Amino acid sequence: MKISSLSLSKVVIMLILVSFNLNVSMIDGQVAPLPIAVEVTINNKLIDSDLKFHCKDQHSAQVDLGDQTVSTGRSWSFKFLASPFYVPLYSCTFSWHGAPDRHFDIYEGERDGKACNQDCTWDIYEINPCRVSGTDQQCFPWKEG
Repeated sequence: MKISSLSLSKVVIMLILVSFNLNVSMIDGQVAPLPIAVEVTINNKLIDSDLKFHCKDQHSAQVDLGDQTVSTGRSWSFKFLASPFYVPLYSCTFSWHGAPDRHFDIYEGERDGKACNQDCTWDIYEINPCRVSGTDQQCFPWKEG
């Protein structure tokens, strides 16, 4: 059986493509993970004031969560899909009676991806927002502007 150089070239190209496809689909020796559902919960911890806010994905103009109002002691949640190839950045503007508007990135992939995993819970206080993990809280400053 004789193999022509054209046939051999096609086989080599096919092997290169298969190898490239396997390399692209592998991350740290594992098959690339599927997107995971992340739930972000915002708890109103203000003292006797409704929390009003508006959140949107800064990487997608199509994802705007609209205006929300949450009473003291209540919460509101939203979900999205995150993957290694697309991690949303959800920014919110918060307001309550007698205070200037406050800004904060309620989900930031670099900061929250591993810390929250699939559940990211935030307590919103007058002084700052705090990410809750079990009984621990990690508080962050409000963004300027």
